[in-house]
Formats: sequence, structure tokens, C-alpha cells
Amino acid sequence: MNPAGRLDQVQKHLAPEVDPCRLDGQVVLITGGAQGIGRAAAQLLASKGAKIAINDLDETKANAAVRELTSAGHEALAIAGDLLEVDHPQKLVDAVIQRFGKVNVLVNGAGFLVDNAIHRMTEEQFDVVMKIHNYVPYRMIKALSKHWMDSANADMPKAIINIASVSGLHGTPGQVNYCTAKAGVLGLTMAIAKEWSRFNVRCNSVAYGWIDTRMTRPPEETAKFVSGGQEIVAGIPQNYKKWRDTSDILVGARPGTASEAAGVILFLASPLSAYMTGACVECTGGRYL
Repeated sequence: MNPAGRLDQVQKHLAPEVDPCRLDGQVVLITGGAQGIGRAAAQLLASKGAKIAINDLDETKANAAVRELTSAGHEALAIAGDLLEVDHPQKLVDAVIQRFGKVNVLVNGAGFLVDNAIHRMTEEQFDVVMKIHNYVPYRMIKALSKHWMDSANADMPKAIINIASVSGLHGTPGQVNYCTAKAGVLGLTMAIAKEWSRFNVRCNSVAYGWIDTRMTRPPEETAKFVSGGQEIVAGIPQNYKKWRDTSDILVGARPGTASEAAGVILFLASPLSAYMTGACVECTGGRYL
């Protein structure tokens, strides 16, 4: 090898490796970002260089999540509010653009359960779950339309990650509202992928199985909150034996962690998934195989 070729080889060895998951300078808006999977995603994506905007119904938790990020040297913004208020999604998007100048990634993560057998489920219980899991993602995406359809932003990276569920793929007893809504998330994802591909927008979803969060733990009095005028109690009953049987989970026979779940969101937000759109990634630990 001639000296010039050898020098080039040495330089390549000495050059720092480029992390394909980096999101330097990108702005990520996460609904439901103050706890559970959303908070873990905020921490992970911030560690990859993203600026994070967190929306959550719980203002105290949203502010705490942002303090944690900023204390670690990351740029972050908390905007609390109830996404079931019709005008809140647009106000949220506008506030993020005002602060950071843009939005690159939207993670539609806000959600909750209101479980009941179909013969006991009320219209209100069905309706509020449809609204948080279908109307809110629709409104959040629509709120980005002017910004993302602007020709000045044609080459800007743009991605949507919709949080789906295995309930929308396989069905779960006692969750007819949630199963219907999460199946709708899959249709929304594919429709946006087709409709907005011309604006350089990728839209994918991730269907989680049992991830250990407040939403999947047994209900507690301290887990009550009000959204859309209804009192909601987070959690899945302890006596739901079929759900809590981990024998069919192939990875460790255990629930997944929020940090493990966040890894899929990073993948779908990053250049690693640049050739993916309209897809649903299942993150279940092998359950339902």
C-alpha cells in the first residue's frame, strides 16, 4: 500500500464512529411524556441530541420530567393540559414551534384505559377512550399540517410514532373500547403514511404488549385523574389472571420495562428506520406468537 493509501486507512480508523440513532437538533413532541413509556422515551431521545417538548395532563409530573432533562444538560419544555379539550392540540404545537422553531417528531403517546365488559360499558366509557386514542392523535397530526406542508420544510426530517397496542391487533376481553380505538390507530397510521409521503413525512406505529407502567399496574386511589370531564382510574385489575400470566412471554417471562419500550420509539424516530412508513412494530416479548 502506498503512503497516501495507508494514511487514509489510518484516518478512517481514528475517525469517531457515527451513531445512526443521533437526533441532534431535532425537536420531539411527546404527548403523555411525563411518565411511563413517554418519559422513558423523552430521556432516551434527549440523550441522542433531541430537544424535547412534553405534554401531560399532570403539570407537576411534566415539570419534574423537564427538570430532570434540563439538569442533565438537555433542552426541554413542559406544556401541561388536557388533550381532550378540542383546541389544546393546536395550542400545544404552536407553543413548541414558538419555543424551538420547528417540530421534527411527534410521538402520540397520551392514553388511558376505562375497562368494562361490553354489557356493562356505558356510552361515556366507550366514547372517552375513543377520543383519547383516536381523536387526539388525529388532532395532533392535523395541528402540524401547516408547518409540515410548508415547502420551506420539505427536506426537514419528519416522523410520527403512534402508540398502538396488541389489544388492537389481537383483542382483549373487557376492553372493547380500547381494542376498537387501538385498531383505529393502525388505520390512521397507514392513511397518514400514504397521504403525507409527498411531504417527506414517515408515519409508523408500535404495538406494545405488557409494559410495566402505571397504566398496567393494579388500580389505586392515588391513580385517579380527570380527563374530558370524566374521572379515570388508571390500571388493570390484579385479578385479570390471563393478562398477568407471563408464561407465554418468551423474553424472560416478564413484563417489559418502559426503557425497553422506548428503544422502539428511538428506532422509529431515527435514521435507522428511514425506509419504513405505514408499519406497525410489535414489542411484546414474544407474546402472541
